[in-house]
Amino acid sequence: MKRILIVMCTALALWQCNSQEKQDLPNEGEITIAADESLQPIVEAEVMAYNAHYPKAKLNVVYVPEQRAMSLMMNDSVNVAIVTREATPGEKAVYTSNNIPYLPAKMALDGVAIISNTESSIKNLSVIELKEMFEGQKKTDIKLVFDNSSSSNLNYMIQKLGLKDIKKANIFAADGNKDVIEYIKKNKNAIGVIGGNWISDIDDSKSQSFINSIHVVGISDAKTPDKYYTPTTASLKARKYPFERRVILHTKKGYGLTSAFIRFCCAYIGQLVVEKSGLLPYYIYEREIILEKKPVGKLP
Repeated sequence: MKRILIVMCTALALWQCNSQEKQDLPNEGEITIAADESLQPIVEAEVMAYNAHYPKAKLNVVYVPEQRAMSLMMNDSVNVAIVTREATPGEKAVYTSNNIPYLPAKMALDGVAIISNTESSIKNLSVIELKEMFEGQKKTDIKLVFDNSSSSNLNYMIQKLGLKDIKKANIFAADGNKDVIEYIKKNKNAIGVIGGNWISDIDDSKSQSFINSIHVVGISDAKTPDKYYTPTTASLKARKYPFERRVILHTKKGYGLTSAFIRFCCAYIGQLVVEKSGLLPYYIYEREIILEKKPVGKLP
């Protein structure tokens, strides 16, 4: 009886191992990704490219505010969090306490875009002028529109501009980046703040529809006060655009489909997707074309 019990337990353990191995195959299985809503276009592009190569893999994506995405990942409710910041000291402590190496995967350089109505007088702004708007230093009826009250775009601007108090600012929270664009299309006295990847893909009809309906405000900083830049691939590559930010993938589970997807995003094909989307690949792959001048011979 004891021998039969041992055999049954062994068989059960082997079955569980085989099931786990099948579940952890990098080309198959199912994972859930929590992504910052401001990164939706580039995340959708990466997921689509991955599924084109590995159709058996099921990648479920939920789009939530950045802090929520990290919280879900830290609590093991999702496998991957795709956000625009590194882990906080408190989040890193969770890695340390669980003996997990903290290895953030940097995928791309995006820009926080400032947009205005096509009929608005606001075509260019300096970093200083934008900071004054946030601090309410100048009386103006210009409304600052963000995607939501917990927006990574808002958090980025607060940190980048060194803002301590935005209570005097005329801030309005919309319902996502798309809603910000729609709001700006209808309101001359407003400027919006969105993820640059929403308007960066020149080959995507949806992206082009957005960019043709609004104006992307040029931004200058103290180093180049007379030159204004928008978050184009060229200005990001030259590091001229003042409001650049990184797209980072986080996980606590470095195996199977989870790690395969992260590697894909940061490897050659995933980086081509980043480039095609109008962002700057974090890992630049130099491409060299050699042309040889040789006679091809006489035609028959």
